Amino acid sequence: MLSRKRVVVTGLGAVSAAGRGVGPFWRACVEGQSMLRPISRFDANEYGSPPAGEVPPGGNASENAVAEYTLDAVREAILQSGLSADMDTSSMGIVLGTCLGEAEAAFECLRANASETSRPAQRPVNRPLGFASPTERVAEAFGLSGPALTLSSACASGTSAMGVAADCIRRGEASTMLVCGVEMLSRFVVSGFWLLRALTSTVVRPFDRRRDGLALGEGAGVLVLEERDRALRRGATALAEVLGSASSGDAHHMTGPSPTGDGLVRAIEGALRDARDFPGKVDFISAHGTGTRYNDLMETIAIKRVFREDAHGIPVVSIKPVVGHTLGAAGALDAIVSVKVLREGVVPPTINYGEPDPECDLDYVPNCARSQPVRRVLSCSSAFAGNNSAVLMATP
Repeated sequence: MLSRKRVVVTGLGAVSAAGRGVGPFWRACVEGQSMLRPISRFDANEYGSPPAGEVPPGGNASENAVAEYTLDAVREAILQSGLSADMDTSSMGIVLGTCLGEAEAAFECLRANASETSRPAQRPVNRPLGFASPTERVAEAFGLSGPALTLSSACASGTSAMGVAADCIRRGEASTMLVCGVEMLSRFVVSGFWLLRALTSTVVRPFDRRRDGLALGEGAGVLVLEERDRALRRGATALAEVLGSASSGDAHHMTGPSPTGDGLVRAIEGALRDARDFPGKVDFISAHGTGTRYNDLMETIAIKRVFREDAHGIPVVSIKPVVGHTLGAAGALDAIVSVKVLREGVVPPTINYGEPDPECDLDYVPNCARSQPVRRVLSCSSAFAGNNSAVLMATP
């Protein structure tokens, strides 16, 4: 049997409530600094004025913040990867995960046009806006002529994108892939989660007995994936190796997870199988950890079902109390955290953890970061409609 191409991460880029760049994002996670604040972009009083992780103003002027976030994060990731301005883009592609893409901007344009009874809207749409637009914008900006794919598996989109991009490289469809996850905070999203009664009015407390809901966020996460031998030939630094990935569906409920954790179990076990000769030892889990009662319990159950007696010795961390639940960007930002944990040997904390839940009894690294060697990491996402994804990475 032919040996499988190895895939490595060579660049990272992030835009989050902590600011522009992986540096401030990682510092906020390690130091346990919550970036959640009252929403300032629009009046959220009718939704209970929930806290949220808004990206601070700044950066390039853009027709739409989604494009701005994505392009800023892509530039940072490409710069770190060492890919030059004259890089060969003929075998370079992109997989972008998002829930809404630029749909909010499209809605605004439609509303503007609908309000104009005697003349065209003042800001006519000069290009298509919608779900796949961020992917097209990145491909155009960087001249990418490899695969250009857009995924939406709800809040698992970013993690799903990791697996699809790695497979594109292994199949020889591309030598380099950009993995992007992006989302923008909007009235539409906030109102939807408010109607579901899923938002906290205080703080996000993943796995804590007092947890009462999530806080939304926005931003972008980008990882550069390359075929390992090609990356090493050009002198790139391999930050992590992508060993395996998998996705699954609960087929249970449109919003609630399967209480048995069956879907997430299948995704994690699938990622472990995809890694082939992987011994099964995991040193860190980046959890979905929304701070809702059912998600956190389900995730705990799934981890214990997969890892059994080893489960209680694995640090399980959620960064959502720091930057919020960034929906389509969440899996990509979680993957960045996983890579940084491998590189730095530091496990960030799950903040706001104060009262243990007898049913959620794993090691959630409460409130303070921990220094320890980490060789293998698992990043998991569980989303609406029972979408689950998992990606396994290791030191290269």
